[in-house]
Amino acid sequence: MTSLPPSQDIERLKVLAMLHYVVAGLVLALALLPLVFVAIGGVVLLAPESMTSGDSELPPFAAGLIFLAIGLALFVYGLVLAIALIVSGGCLRRHKHYWFSVVVACGALTFTPLGTVLGVATLAVLVQESVRELYGIDPSGTP
Repeated sequence: MTSLPPSQDIERLKVLAMLHYVVAGLVLALALLPLVFVAIGGVVLLAPESMTSGDSELPPFAAGLIFLAIGLALFVYGLVLAIALIVSGGCLRRHKHYWFSVVVACGALTFTPLGTVLGVATLAVLVQESVRELYGIDPSGTP
């Protein structure tokens, strides 16, 4: 495998850091959508019993809790992923915390399609020997 000059590796890491920030903003914006589920769940939980039709097999209280739980879980997931992407972007820019950036890149793979592309690109750059040397990691694999 040919090694790139350090300046090209540094430039790639800067571009990846910027892309981490962009995808983090998109993740954060899309993380607000599950709050609709939270609102629906809250309305169902707070609605009086007279508003139910009675032909449903699932009690309204249980349906409200399901909507509330799913909405909150998706919102928290998006918020945590966005924060992790922002922190990882800073780590990439400063060439610090190599393994944190690897883990966040793997976590970004779940946010399709942009996170998948970003995660694969980040992993492809981080596994290069010259980049590992920038982080101060021995290319043979021992820290």
